[in-house]
Amino acid sequence: MTLFDQISEDIKAAMKARAKVRLETLRNIKKVFLEVKTAPGSDGELKDDAALKIIQKLAKQGKETAQTY
Repeated sequence: MTLFDQISEDIKAAMKARAKVRLETLRNIKKVFLEVKTAPGSDGELKDDAALKIIQKLAKQGKETAQTY
């Protein structure tokens, strides 16, 4: 199972558990994944190593935002 598939499954689980913050976070990650997959020049696939880099980038942005506020 790829990270993209795992995120999709986790979204379903978060919806069932009614975990709003988790659901919103997972949806944002999936949105970025979809943007990368459909970007011009992309082959339509997202490898796990690229997905990990995206998640790391988003985590870093979140930490920086939290420090700012």
